[in-house]
This record gives sequence, structure tokens and C-alpha cells, in this order.
Amino acid sequence: MDPQSTPKIHPTLEGPMQDAIKLFTTLKIPYALIGGIAAMIYGHARFSEDINFVAVANHQAILAANPDVMRACNFDASCTWKLYHSSGIDIWKDEHSDAIAARAKTIRFGNQDVRIADVHDLIAMKLRANRARDDGDIVEILKHTPIDETLLQSRITPEQFIHYQAIKVRQ
Repeated sequence: MDPQSTPKIHPTLEGPMQDAIKLFTTLKIPYALIGGIAAMIYGHARFSEDINFVAVANHQAILAANPDVMRACNFDASCTWKLYHSSGIDIWKDEHSDAIAARAKTIRFGNQDVRIADVHDLIAMKLRANRARDDGDIVEILKHTPIDETLLQSRITPEQFIHYQAIKVRQ
């Protein structure tokens, strides 16, 4: 699927997603949309009940220094490690968060611009998470989005690449 064609997300997630993007944009925190919604954009039609992002490593300090902005964007200012919102918005910790956020590209999603993780970064994160549902996401992404395996291999361990190759056979 072309990342420019927008899948529909559950209506209860639209407001929280707008709030999170407004928060990141207002505070100039580099971020990337990841998780199930990003997988949907890259071609996996599945339901996601939460919204996942990565943000640069110093995002917690920026959030802590701006409680009024957090509250204005409907977030609990007392929690900077996870964005509590009525829908459940997570900022994942990944040792490559800064690079993932830097490589993210801006797409139009619904009525707003959103930064989404590069498909290679998304697959790499899903391989690092090593969960069955992530393997399923990868299978579906591979059906719809071209992957540069040399680039992917540069972002994961040799063991993760072996796992990727096993997943690829399933498609």
C-alpha cells in the first residue's frame, strides 16, 4: 500500500492521535508513528486499540519542562514516560529512537500531517519486539510494501535478520 493512501482508524483514536501530534509539534519533539497504525499504513489491515510512537531520547525532559502544554493537549503532565490519554498512547523506548525519528517521513493521515517511521525501521522495531503479532504485521507489510533487505539488515542483528527471513517465507 502506498503510504499516501490513508486507512481508517477507529474514531476513538482520532482525537488522541491529533492531541499527540499537536504535543510533539508544539514542543518540537522529533517523533515517528509506529505500531499497528503504522503497519496499517504500510498495508496491513488490522484493528489497533492504541497509538504508538517513538520520540527522541530527551523527550521526557522536554515534556517535564512543559506541563501546561501537556495539559492543553489533554495529557497527564505528571507522567512523561508514557502519554496517558483516554485511549492509551505509548511512547516506545527503542535504542534507535533518535535515528527512527530523524528518518521518519511526513504523510497526510486523515486531516493532518503525521511523521511515520520508515518501513525498514518499523520492521526492525517489530523484529526487536519479537512478538507473534509483530511477525504477522511483517508478513502483511511484505505483501504490500517493497523492502530493501540490505538496508533492513543494517538496522538489525544477524539473529533478527534470520528471523526476518523465516517470516518472509510465510507470505
